[in-house]
Amino acid sequence: MGAVMLCAACLTSFAAGSCIAQRSGTDQASLLLDLKKAQAAYETAKEQFENDSHLFEQKAISKNDFDQSRNNMLTAQVEYQKLILKVMSEQSYIVVKRATKYQTGDRTRKVKVLLQSTASGNKQYLDMFRKHKDIFTAEMRPDKVYNIFVSLLSLEDQTIIGDPYEAHVPSIALGQEAEVDFTLLKDVESLQILLNYGDHSQKRNVYLQQDASADIVDVSSVQFSQEANLGGRATYDLNLERFSSGDDVYKLAVLGLPRQVSYEFSDPQTGARLSQVSFAQGVSSKRLSLTVYLPDRTDEKVVIDQQLRFFALVVSQEYMSELQNLAENAHVTEQQLNTLNAGRASLELIPRGVGRIEVMAPTLYHEIKTGQKVNMSITVKNTGTRRLDNIRITSDNPLRWTSDISPDLIPSLGVEEEATVDVTLIPPDDVGVGAQEVKIKTDAMADNRPVQTEDKTVRIQISARTPLFGTFLIVLILVGLLVGIVYFGIRLSRR
Repeated sequence: MGAVMLCAACLTSFAAGSCIAQRSGTDQASLLLDLKKAQAAYETAKEQFENDSHLFEQKAISKNDFDQSRNNMLTAQVEYQKLILKVMSEQSYIVVKRATKYQTGDRTRKVKVLLQSTASGNKQYLDMFRKHKDIFTAEMRPDKVYNIFVSLLSLEDQTIIGDPYEAHVPSIALGQEAEVDFTLLKDVESLQILLNYGDHSQKRNVYLQQDASADIVDVSSVQFSQEANLGGRATYDLNLERFSSGDDVYKLAVLGLPRQVSYEFSDPQTGARLSQVSFAQGVSSKRLSLTVYLPDRTDEKVVIDQQLRFFALVVSQEYMSELQNLAENAHVTEQQLNTLNAGRASLELIPRGVGRIEVMAPTLYHEIKTGQKVNMSITVKNTGTRRLDNIRITSDNPLRWTSDISPDLIPSLGVEEEATVDVTLIPPDDVGVGAQEVKIKTDAMADNRPVQTEDKTVRIQISARTPLFGTFLIVLILVGLLVGIVYFGIRLSRR
């Protein structure tokens, strides 16, 4: 990654590694000419003062003339100091040689910024300083840049994302380096480095280098702990960040899951299933998805509400044999994974049972006559994977119909258990002939959550009741007609 040059009084461009100030060529030439004039004036005043010192010792000149000569030398010295310090200040600049992102043993993200104060382009002025260094105190040394303040900013909103918010470097001698260490408050790949020194402020956007000394791919997940119903799935978003200089192919694996729990890695953008991953040149991070599928039923290893802890791993090829040995172990510990030198994310999955209820009846169609009731029984069965609580049976009746349900509340029903409920549907006394519908509704709770159920519709056909006296009279008339027909038939046959 190329160095970023920061000029103290100018916007910078890069030409043969030098800083070009905004000051025009005429201004630079004028400043240089003023500096040479000040140097000549100082040297002349200094020689004059040395000569006057000898003359004063020999009492050849007066005290006033000696004091005037000294004042002239000091005035020329101050003017020379001011000009050379001004030139050094305008010509000196800071180089950000490197900005490296790394992580500590506790997975804290940090950034190390390497600064350098360069002497390039200042040699002529340094020579002047060295020639007359006796006129500068230690605090006035122009071959140092003093009080550099460094901050890390977000590219998005310019907020400070480094701890400390502002790091202070007391001074950097020209040609020397200084290192500043920050803790990242927000994990980023690129950021802005803000430098303040002297009267100048400079910002540079940089792409962070990755520290390759760890030789590992770090894995992290924000949604590291999830819940999923039996027969369902949970998807974890994984962020992979390479802290390695190689272009190796890395194996994706999961350790710690029971065999009946399956999983797959995939690309969240394309949906392609993956078993290995590699990083292209210049790419240091990737995003993957890990989907875990739970079985439909529980067993001794998959238990409702008991946490399953497992690890998502990214392993280089050289550690594949160690990975296979660990894969055969049903219980993998953190200490065992430390010997693998693999990037890993510790994940959790809590299986939850599914509440499901089934309502059955021998028949949902009934025929009655006016004045009769509908007596039926229904069976309520728990076909889910979690106990059902507070199962209530109700009916949605037509106008003026009533119902009697016993029991109307079942306190609880275990998995695969069933209960019988008697239902009596009572029409009004003046019910009309025709068809009616009654809906049987079931409400239940599982794990303090409502269970969705399907309503059952009972269809009832109502017909009119026939009077007994009318029926008996009709039978008598028919019998009389039949007897009369037989009697008259016999008499006619005898004639």
